[in-house]
Amino acid sequence: MRRLTWFLMGFVVALVGGGYAKRRVRAAATSITPVKVAQRVRHRVTDAVAEGKAAMRARENELS
Repeated sequence: MRRLTWFLMGFVVALVGGGYAKRRVRAAATSITPVKVAQRVRHRVTDAVAEGKAAMRARENELS
């Protein structure tokens, strides 16, 4: 009886773990699609350009 209990517990843990892993893999796969990666890169580049422009204006005001 003890072996059956441990076997069933292991089976349930494997099912739950498999479902969790499947959800994590799907979430990771959707986060690295080309469209999502391009969106992230675009946002980072536009933020960097805006920050650079702001720093440039601040430095120009400092020199004036």
